[in-house]
Amino acid sequence: MLRTQLRRIALPTPNRLSGAGPSKRTLRTGPYFPGDQLPAVPILRPTLWALAATTTIFLGCAAYDVRRDVQNAKRRGLFKDGSVASYEDLEDARHRGHVLHSLFRKQPQPSKWHLPGQIGEMLAGHNDAEKLILGFSALHIGLVGASSLAPGAFMQYFAHTPCFSPNYTLLTSVFGHLGLLHAGINTFALLQIGPEVARSHVFAGNGSHFAAFYLSAGILSSLGFHLATVLPTRTYKFNRLGPGLGASGAVMALLGAWATLYPNARLGIMFIPGSYSVENFMTALVLFELYGLFIGIPYFRLGHGAHLTGLAVGAAYVYFDGKKHLWRPARKLAFGGMKLVKMV
Repeated sequence: MLRTQLRRIALPTPNRLSGAGPSKRTLRTGPYFPGDQLPAVPILRPTLWALAATTTIFLGCAAYDVRRDVQNAKRRGLFKDGSVASYEDLEDARHRGHVLHSLFRKQPQPSKWHLPGQIGEMLAGHNDAEKLILGFSALHIGLVGASSLAPGAFMQYFAHTPCFSPNYTLLTSVFGHLGLLHAGINTFALLQIGPEVARSHVFAGNGSHFAAFYLSAGILSSLGFHLATVLPTRTYKFNRLGPGLGASGAVMALLGAWATLYPNARLGIMFIPGSYSVENFMTALVLFELYGLFIGIPYFRLGHGAHLTGLAVGAAYVYFDGKKHLWRPARKLAFGGMKLVKMV
């Protein structure tokens, strides 16, 4: 999550606020506030919003997943009376449906060329989570082009400035990038790490589960960037004025999950020869981010708070078995609510 530094900030005078006359604005290089008092960073409201948003995302994705399982089970005739009595019955039907699908799966037939069909054939070998990764990647790159059409509006809705931005930019800033290089690096990392995490036993190719994790990790990493601006670091007084945007926090969450899933693996770094153990790489990465957060790295303005938060979220989700303690309870709760309103 790269951050841009505000060069000019103009504040309206009391006359402009009251409508009592023409506005008089003083422009100067660097942030300026009356009496050298920087605005405070809100803490409680963004935190509550992030918790409410992640809860809503998990329950929404779980409800969609439950609804799809019910429709698939009914389509295969696994429920004779057309109703699902309990969540346990749905889980049993879901397991039986996977077995039947693997036994009687048909090979795709070649068709005449047309764009939707060709896209479908290209995606046929990917599970739902991998398709979602491709969709997120396309969105990252696509928004770079959209940002060039209206840069002012883009920064307003897709960048999060801790002092000024509305809470929803904690989510939208995950999909905004400063340029093609910024988006390309994050997208490349997403395409490299994401599929392995998606195929792991934690997600098992489930697109709804992966979407809930990715979006929630993005929000929490943005919140980490937000809260890091009040830490007593060397530049904390002005970090609160720097807009943050980028998917690096969510990508770091995938990296943290991958490192916890495969602690004995080795990985290489682009443009750096050799390979490194996961333990050594993660240790070096955490130390680098901590140094950048509290001391600062010349010529680099990175979202170290977002990166550290993302790593912690991804590692914790795998280590504490988020599938068992978060995703499955969310599915069960969603099923109960949908059963109550007779949606299943």
